[in-house]
Amino acid sequence: MNKWYKGSIAVMLTASMVLTGCAAKNDTAVVKTDKKAVKLVVWGAVPEETGPKTVVEKWNKEHADIQVEYVRYINDDSGNTKLDTALMTQSDAPDIFFSYGENNLYRRENAGMTVPLDDMMKKENFDVDGVIGSNNVLKFKDQYHYLPAYKNVDFVVLNKKALDEAGEKVPTDWTWDDYLTLAGKLNKGERKGSFITPGADLLIGKFTLVSSQPKDSFYKQDGLSNFNHPAMKKGLEIQKALYDKGYMVGWGEGLANKLDPANELLTSKASMVYGGAWMMRSLKDKTKWPRNFSVAFAPAPQYEKGTNVNNGGMNDFMSINKNSANKDAAFKFISWYLTQGNMDMIPGGRIPTNKKADMTQVTQLIVGDNKDIIDQDSLANVLKANYTFAVREKAVAFPQITSISKEEAEKYFMNQQPIDKTLETMQKRADQAIQAEKK
Repeated sequence: MNKWYKGSIAVMLTASMVLTGCAAKNDTAVVKTDKKAVKLVVWGAVPEETGPKTVVEKWNKEHADIQVEYVRYINDDSGNTKLDTALMTQSDAPDIFFSYGENNLYRRENAGMTVPLDDMMKKENFDVDGVIGSNNVLKFKDQYHYLPAYKNVDFVVLNKKALDEAGEKVPTDWTWDDYLTLAGKLNKGERKGSFITPGADLLIGKFTLVSSQPKDSFYKQDGLSNFNHPAMKKGLEIQKALYDKGYMVGWGEGLANKLDPANELLTSKASMVYGGAWMMRSLKDKTKWPRNFSVAFAPAPQYEKGTNVNNGGMNDFMSINKNSANKDAAFKFISWYLTQGNMDMIPGGRIPTNKKADMTQVTQLIVGDNKDIIDQDSLANVLKANYTFAVREKAVAFPQITSISKEEAEKYFMNQQPIDKTLETMQKRADQAIQAEKK
């Protein structure tokens, strides 16, 4: 077990002393059925009212022998610690749980919190390749320990009114150089041309690096870091140009004020923002953000045209608690959810991983009765495209090198060091972190 995992487990064990007995309770009443009915508890981070409640009610109505209760946890450090503690102590632990992002998933796999699904998949005749695509699921110790329920597509969301005023069309195949140019054209008065949330996961340098090398973009073949790649330099230079030219609110201001892309766009503080399918609930919220313009959608810009790489990928990783007493019943629910149940999650922006899903229908369900504020055609074009998604198999010191990339990029954006020194230091520190964890 590497040092990072040991540290994580130690932190979680300490937290468990405080959190034991405080696991979240669900206020939704469970349908009362025969005493022999199996009860499953599912923990997820999506608010009940945006899909999970409808999903559970539909399942419970159709399956009197297996009743499901949904418990929401918040997908932040505190919420993830609460879930980890419940799984370790088995105090009010779920049978099924969602992990969001590879870091949370890998931690739970390595801590022995998940169970292999292979035998259960055979019993249920679940065809992982036919439903999701076996290349879209990474095995752990040569077995499936999760199945992804959500295909997160990254895209750029634009103020259609600002775009029309500038005489520009919705981009289709474009690069980050094109993005910089368009940001300048859309920059007008108090409305910035662009907004990208400042942070380690949303560096343009990361996007260009992923675009140039979709698989394990942060690592070279020898296992050391890939931060000295020309694509990283290009992306960081474009991001700094956005700041220096005044096309985007400064890095420091964005961090200090915890600015949100949906709010920046929908209050006309920015003409276009980098986002993804996860934004759809906000983009349709006319109560919180009343506005007189619609939004359009463009694919994520590329390092080079024609590559069509997307930094989104699979998420909402469904796993079964290793200590669940109802594993077979739990997988029955997972199988149903992935093939039909999660259709009720679409209006909330959760795009199903099922390859057979009709993307025209998916787009219509997402848009609903909001055609006045959502450009359906551009959204459909973005969602139905055939992407190469970013894939990460290597995870040596990943949290550390991710933080390092942010720390060094920040110095560059804040004019504390030049680009070459930034890349040199980023590479050196990342290599040291990787080598230390390998020992």
